[in-house]
This record gives sequence, C-alpha cells and structure tokens, in this order.
Amino acid sequence: MKKIPIYNQSPEAVGGIFAAYHSADDFANFDKRLEVHRDDFFIFFVLTKGQAAIQCDMVDIQINAINVLMIKPLQVHHGQDGSPDAAGYYIGIAPFLIPNNCIEIFQNLEISEQLNVIDSEYKEELLDTIFLLHRSFKGSNPNKGQIINGLFNALIYNLASIYSGSKNQTKEIKNQSGLIYANFKKLISDRTFLESPSYFAKKLNITTSHLNDCVNASSGKSVTYWLQNAMITEAQRLLYYTENEVKEIAFTLGFQDHTYFSRLFKKITKETPLEFRRKFRE
Repeated sequence: MKKIPIYNQSPEAVGGIFAAYHSADDFANFDKRLEVHRDDFFIFFVLTKGQAAIQCDMVDIQINAINVLMIKPLQVHHGQDGSPDAAGYYIGIAPFLIPNNCIEIFQNLEISEQLNVIDSEYKEELLDTIFLLHRSFKGSNPNKGQIINGLFNALIYNLASIYSGSKNQTKEIKNQSGLIYANFKKLISDRTFLESPSYFAKKLNITTSHLNDCVNASSGKSVTYWLQNAMITEAQRLLYYTENEVKEIAFTLGFQDHTYFSRLFKKITKETPLEFRRKFRE
C-alpha cells in the first residue's frame, strides 16, 4: 500500500526554525526535486525572482515574484515547474512556535488565500527580515539561537499582517472562546479526527457543551463539522495522490467499516470516493 511520505524538519533547524535560499539551479527540474509529500511543520516560500508552479492539496498554484506561499502542516504538495531565473527563500517553522493570534490567521486560510502578493508597504521590511534571518541561520554567532528567535518574532508578525489583510498590528485573541477554538483546531490531526468531542473537551479541561459553544461562537461551525472536515480533507488527499483502494483508505483513516466511510464521504461531499477520484483524474 502506497503512503504519502511525511517529512520532519531538517536536523539543521535551530529551535524549530529553518531558513534556506533557493537559487535558479534548485528550481531546475522542480517537479523531480520536490516530489509528492507532506511536512509536519509550516512552510513559507517567498519568491524574489522569476516564477514557480506548485500543487497543494490538488490545487495548482502559480507563484510570481514577489509572492509568499504558505503551506500548512500535513498538506500534500509537490513542485511542478520553475522559470530559469526563479529564486527565493524557504522558511520552515515548527507549529508550536507560532503565537496563537498568528496561527489562528494561518489555519483559517483557504488554499486560494495561502498565496499572497506582498504589499509594497510590507515588502522592504519583510525581505530585510528574511535576509537577516537567513544570514543569521548560516552564521556562527555564539548567540545565534537568540538572534534567530528575535528575527523570527518580527517575521511571523509581518506575515500575519500580510495574511490578515490588516495594516494594523495583529490583535491578540483575548476572549475565551477564541482561545479555546484556536487550541481545539491545533489538537485536530490525522490521528484525532475520529475522536469524539468529549475527547477534545477533556484535553482542554472543559465540558463538551462549553467546547461546542466556544467553537460555534468563534467559527459558526460545530466541533463535529471541523472533525469531519479534517477527515474528508485527508480522505481526498489519499484518493487524489495514491492509487490505494477505497477500502484501504478507509482503514488507514481508522474506519473499521469501509462501507460506512463511503456513505459518510458521500453524505458530506455529495459524491462517492470513486466519483471524487475520477473527477480529479480526468
């Protein structure tokens, strides 16, 4: 049974932060260099020259200079093409490092919103910060870790401002509902989306009804919706990126009854798993 590989951060990462500069040579044969996979951390591509094409969760994305593309943890992605002059920065960030008020912005973005044109107001400051972060990452200063952490904080709030569309400082999530919702979303993974709402309530030391109230107040959707949404997204990835049978995919996702999985998939998406696969393979 084919599995989509999941990559961890490079051992060269400093405190959960990794920075690299990719030249035109790195973008040559981009489709072979960046094959189908997932990462268990956030990625930000900032293209400074040329063009590059990437596919993320079945969506084709064209990146131009100067754009920033964010890829969330566990999103399936792979390279497609890069222009001869393409170049830019790659930044990998462990999820636990991102402040709640920033991760709330990033996690709620649709794929179409994950590519962002860098506004001229933020461009110079953002590129200067990334340049310094990369230089510090490659350097050997005895206070390297502290310097990188300081630059990271400047970078992540710059990125949050760009993605939020706000010209003001990112606001802290101070209300209890917002904090609980943000923490609930961080607990959802490919290993937990079949758990009951009470499982998450226990993890957050609150009642199930309070969890539902907070999630509804913050997102307009129920806890069950977000769990089913995470399951369907994972199922669609496996249907699209592998040749595995529906039965195998159901078992991989934790379903003991593959027919129940198929019925649930159709109830939510209005199409069977095979109809979804055929639609995207045409």
